[in-house]
Amino acid sequence: MKVLVVDDSQLNLAIAKRYLETIPDITQIVLCNDPVKAKKLLDEEGIDILILDIIMPGITGFDIIAALRSDPKYDDLLIIMLTSLEDMDSYQRCFELGVFDYINKPINPIELTARLKVAIEWKNNSNHLKSLINVITKQNEDLKEMNAKLTDAKFSLVQSEKMAAIGQLAAGIAHEINNPMGFVNSNFDVLKKYFVRIIEFINYVNTKFCSNNSFENQSLAECAAEVEAKYKALKLDLIMGELDGIFTDSSAGIQRVTEIVQSLRIYARSSADTDKDTMVLLNLIQQVLLITKNELKFVTNVELDIPEDIILYCNRIQLSQVFVNIILNAAQAIKSQNREDMGTIKISAEAIGTEVRIRFQDDGPGIPEENLSKIFEPFFTTKEIGKGTGLGLSVSYDIIVNKHNGSFGVSSEPGKGATFTVTLPLVTV
Repeated sequence: MKVLVVDDSQLNLAIAKRYLETIPDITQIVLCNDPVKAKKLLDEEGIDILILDIIMPGITGFDIIAALRSDPKYDDLLIIMLTSLEDMDSYQRCFELGVFDYINKPINPIELTARLKVAIEWKNNSNHLKSLINVITKQNEDLKEMNAKLTDAKFSLVQSEKMAAIGQLAAGIAHEINNPMGFVNSNFDVLKKYFVRIIEFINYVNTKFCSNNSFENQSLAECAAEVEAKYKALKLDLIMGELDGIFTDSSAGIQRVTEIVQSLRIYARSSADTDKDTMVLLNLIQQVLLITKNELKFVTNVELDIPEDIILYCNRIQLSQVFVNIILNAAQAIKSQNREDMGTIKISAEAIGTEVRIRFQDDGPGIPEENLSKIFEPFFTTKEIGKGTGLGLSVSYDIIVNKHNGSFGVSSEPGKGATFTVTLPLVTV
């Protein structure tokens, strides 16, 4: 502990030094009989405790204390006044300026030692507290940095889980796209052949009726008969009858491909938690069923009981991820039974007050009772290694509860299926 004693009396400085040398916690004693130099010594020596005479010529102890307390870098400096003053106003003024304690003149060794020990203990505690504050501040900064990294990692996990679901759906979606594109291609091949025949017929008619020599050797009736024969030979009557159906099928196929790709594109898109808008629940469920269709069509039937007037204020990309996860889990559970009959997934919704309750009920094997309490925990999965991340329901729970102010629950009876219930705030119109 470094102590600076400022007094215009060399005798007082010598006495103070002699007594201070007996205190073991003091490692350095600096003496100064010129108050003008006090501030310079404080800066150069790194002083912890200042013992300051109050009444000095030129510049008083009051002036020095006021100057020090106006500078934030001396906030931690502990000041003890050395005084022979007896009026209470001077004491009050010193303490108002931030003095820690006082020592009376003439200096009494017992008093000086006692007051310095208290001051040193207080200073040590202050330094320790300051060190703790610095450590806590550093830890807070580290925690903020770690939290930012965890936020990024969480986003990456959510995206990984979503992309895992997309990978699972990819083959089915490719098949779903391949079917409509197949008949679109087939229809356009037929259209191309039909178009060639129509052009041939038009050119033939043009030759017969527009050529200058068309009627020199043949009568109009004979030309008409030939045209009719050509029309029948090319089967243009059948072609004309099929064209409307071909165009209708092709249009439906193109629309179906567009809807599948659009639904998948929306599902795969990243979005901020604040990207919310109103959405008709039935439309959202239908989009989800469109991209999961191939996973369901040979495993389970889907029954819908969702009113058309239920509107949510939500992040539809995040909710799509939740619904896809629930539906795929149900389909996989039913598929694991290797049953001969088709399973059933019932999706229903009802408005209750200011909320909408959405139920996903399946007739699969159900969930063992010991797993129900762990179903929403991160990385918990009953699937084989490599076939599940254990993040799907955990991410879904976070989306419903923390990002949409809803609730997410599950009930099940082994052998009788499972029911997942999602409750969300309702938008009233």
